[in-house]
Amino acid sequence: MAKCEEISSACRFSSNGQLLGLLVLSFVGSSWAQFAVPEGYDGFQYNGVQGNGRGPVVWEVFIDPMCRNCKSGWPALTQVAERYGSSLVIVVHPFPAPFHHNAFFAARALHIAQMLNSSLVYPLLELVFRDQETFSNPSTRDETPAHVISRLISLAGELGVPANLFEAGFNAVATDQATRLSFKYGCSRGVVGTPTYLVNGMTVIGANDGWSVDDWAKILDSMVKEPELNARTDHTTQS
Repeated sequence: MAKCEEISSACRFSSNGQLLGLLVLSFVGSSWAQFAVPEGYDGFQYNGVQGNGRGPVVWEVFIDPMCRNCKSGWPALTQVAERYGSSLVIVVHPFPAPFHHNAFFAARALHIAQMLNSSLVYPLLELVFRDQETFSNPSTRDETPAHVISRLISLAGELGVPANLFEAGFNAVATDQATRLSFKYGCSRGVVGTPTYLVNGMTVIGANDGWSVDDWAKILDSMVKEPELNARTDHTTQS
């Protein structure tokens, strides 16, 4: 399976300067070879708990709430989370593509949920995925942005969030800026399509929404489980 249409393709008719930059970014991204994924996130941890002499194993996923591939790949992400538990740090970054007209609103809704109650972020994302087709470009061609936002507020209402609180979030400058920053951050990491997967800061070339939990285990098992196995082996040897 492929990623949602890449940003570079969507902006083909931008100004010459923007087009050149996007083409360069696309070329660089497509020419990268797969670097070896490090066993832990690069760098030396300054504080907190660091196990087995190396940093945490971090799995980053860049998603667009309006991307069909992100929706189809979401069950595998939840299965990976269940498989590894707290041994794997999972960070989901919203990356609202400009060619999905309502992606920015949906990503902003996630930031609002984060600010109100962080436990609501993923339940809200799953509701957006559930109704994704109703937010698509063709489905909302004759719908005003205000009405789209009102429907996102209604989704939050299904999770028990008062409409006035969530509406206030859409009027707050902070959530607008946070959503813009999410997109810019993705660009700074070389993301040009969704879903994009990184393990310990390295893009996993070829990974897509079709990967199962078993596919991910081929990369993650040795990083997450091997230290525990080694610890048990050492204990057995000593005894």
